[in-house]
Amino acid sequence: MIRRHGAAAAIVVLLGLPANVHAEQYHYSMTARVRPLLLFWISRSGVGDATVTRQRAPEQTRYSLLIGSDPDRAPRRINRWGYIEEEIRGAEAHLIGVMTQSDEESLEQADANLRAQAAGRHPFNVIQATVNGDRATSLVTTIAAPEDYTFRQVRAALDLVRRESSAGKSRVIQLPPGTRPGFLAALADAMHATSASPITYVYHGRLYELRQTRVQKIASFQIGRAWYGAAAVGDFVITSMHDGEQTRFSMTYGTSGSFADVPLKVTYQPRWWMQVELIIDDAGRAPAIAGGVER
Repeated sequence: MIRRHGAAAAIVVLLGLPANVHAEQYHYSMTARVRPLLLFWISRSGVGDATVTRQRAPEQTRYSLLIGSDPDRAPRRINRWGYIEEEIRGAEAHLIGVMTQSDEESLEQADANLRAQAAGRHPFNVIQATVNGDRATSLVTTIAAPEDYTFRQVRAALDLVRRESSAGKSRVIQLPPGTRPGFLAALADAMHATSASPITYVYHGRLYELRQTRVQKIASFQIGRAWYGAAAVGDFVITSMHDGEQTRFSMTYGTSGSFADVPLKVTYQPRWWMQVELIIDDAGRAPAIAGGVER
């Protein structure tokens, strides 16, 4: 089964999956809220897109998330995006992630980074990790792109990663029993967990706990005129076991039928001045993925 054959097929080709693999793909529209002052929010819908892909086979599971703003639609032509892919085969797992470099703590810093990009600086952070049994090894590096790639050019960014990310800072860590090999795998388990016990996962040589702190059942969830069946609204918290830092987000996800364990709505606030909301747009068209810069 491949949902939305044209766009999903593009993802399958991109990830190198066999054409007959059971793959599901879901598209989301993005709304961003910016708070220039502490008193109010400015909201704009349709500023970006996200695509979630999951592929499940008897001996292999693969999750991927592509999410980003669209400079043609986002305020200030902000270009922020990331891609992460987790492939799990038994006790072995591989992760690759690439994202625009952004550490802004204010709107002023965001504007400064935009000016730097306009001047020709296009850095991307890259993480590559391998989990083998109870041992995880990760490598993080920064690469410079020849142009300001958008999320639609993820193929070109991944090609650049394979050519230029051989050096960087590495970490090795021993894993406690039951540790999930990445955030997406942990989230997939958390959606049908029967208790509030935390789920431990590893990311770049650090351990994190993902916990669902509140859950409310919904008989049938509606977005616009579309109904998605039984669902649950959950609040989640991620806790770093390294320094105790916490990240919170809320998510509505299906609990039965064809949308079981599928995120339907996600709200996340990465900065005090920015909030992002993703809403499933299964009737819409997933963003095209361009082949990128010719070499």
